Amino acid sequence: MARLDERDLAHVMDHARLEWSDLRAARVLLTGATGFVGSWLLETLVHASDALDLGVHVTVLAREPHAFGARFPRLAASDCVHVQAGDVRSADLRGIAPSHLVHCASAATPRVNAEEPGQVVDLIERGTANMLAVAERSRGARFLQVSSGSVYGPQPASLTRLDEGFAGGANPDDSAQRFGAAKRRAEQRGEASVARGVGFVSARLFALIGPRLPLDGTFAIGNFLGDAIAGRPIRLTGDGTPLRSWMHAADMAAWCWTLLVRGRAGVAYNVGSEETLSIWDAASRVALLTDPPVMVARSRSGDPAALPGRYVPSTRRARDELGLECRIPFDAALRRTWDWLQTEDA
Repeated sequence: MARLDERDLAHVMDHARLEWSDLRAARVLLTGATGFVGSWLLETLVHASDALDLGVHVTVLAREPHAFGARFPRLAASDCVHVQAGDVRSADLRGIAPSHLVHCASAATPRVNAEEPGQVVDLIERGTANMLAVAERSRGARFLQVSSGSVYGPQPASLTRLDEGFAGGANPDDSAQRFGAAKRRAEQRGEASVARGVGFVSARLFALIGPRLPLDGTFAIGNFLGDAIAGRPIRLTGDGTPLRSWMHAADMAAWCWTLLVRGRAGVAYNVGSEETLSIWDAASRVALLTDPPVMVARSRSGDPAALPGRYVPSTRRARDELGLECRIPFDAALRRTWDWLQTEDA
């Protein structure tokens, strides 16, 4: 896997600059480092530690250390990274006393989500419980739970942006909402741990774009990019009218490091962009990246009388409390991702 682009690493360094001094000599336990979000957080932390001589020590918990090393050999070989074998649900970590925990593990492939939904729920809930037990033994530890905007359940089409006070919630009896419901229960465990001294903060991630985003999974923008890279037509499975927003992963990483250090304990923060586009518009912009542009087609026409579906956050809490901003607009985020993919493919 190719290294992240220097300008993306520099972006995170610059826009989390208030946090790095708090992480000097930190003992960080990070889960889910093989995934998209986890690998971004690990690489940006290692980069900052090397550049600023922070002396950070990161324990990466991985079910298959050899697979992690094969995917990210430079990170696995870093002097500040120690890869420990173990499953987040059952790993015995009594010998570790982290000052900070970053819990990203929970992602699963579409096949596992469809065929083994109980395993997905168990990984989220029991994995969080085990990591919280580690945090409780490390008195005063800060804990970042990488959660999801799916905890809210479907966004009402009449609601422009979802904020953290939204009264809805994912339905655990609906297979399409099972993941979000499990994420919310995991958050509630973390919120309860604050009374036992854990500095628990939840980052509710919305749609993302950036290097390492899977191109053949459940991420619409990733699938569009995968089609464009291969020179295939981009074919939408719906009418293209649903509204989304995409945050570049460099902004996401800067926000997550800020939340870990300065977020209010027991509080959830939306992490995402408020720049809203339709699925059709996003696909059309991806199509223009190729020369000549690839074709974009939809499986059906939209109903002009219907309000389009939405999945767009309000990020007012993060802005007002922590001064966070989404600094990379969609078109720039798309171009940066495309440029990295050319390097990865070379």
